[in-house]
Amino acid sequence: MDRRYDLAMALATFALGVFVFAVAKAIPMGFYKDAVGPRAFFLGIGVVLMVVGGVVGMQRLRSWKAQKGHMIPPEGETDEEGHPVSALMAASVIGISILYVILLRPLGYLLATPLYITGGMAILKERRWGWIALFAVGFTVLFYIAFAQILKMSLPVGPFTTLFRDLGWIIL
Repeated sequence: MDRRYDLAMALATFALGVFVFAVAKAIPMGFYKDAVGPRAFFLGIGVVLMVVGGVVGMQRLRSWKAQKGHMIPPEGETDEEGHPVSALMAASVIGISILYVILLRPLGYLLATPLYITGGMAILKERRWGWIALFAVGFTVLFYIAFAQILKMSLPVGPFTTLFRDLGWIIL
């Protein structure tokens, strides 16, 4: 593995983070006050990119002092025996992600998200179906409460619109 490539990618990631952060600062706050604001997500992404790029870059520079030369031994793990990573697996995850975006409005967050998580975990060959169901439902409910109820963000609820309106959980 070439250390120069890793260092260049780390610096590019850091630079992208600086760019995203700078552009996000220029996003106007808007007319309505909310807990998060329109720039929070992009500022967070910029910070994450800067931190990750900086950490990887520092690791590469530090390891360069420890080992001379630009080639380093490979790191990480090999594929699990009998379950190799494939282009089909990556394409399948991209495909269900596109399907999730298409189905989000008609099915609503509470139905589309557990289906998406279950499909993704199945594609990634998770074999414990009880864990898949628990994680998919738990993640969906936790994030719905956090974003829709606590932060008051509008998430599509699909066929639950009338019920949620009657319960006073949404105002549409």
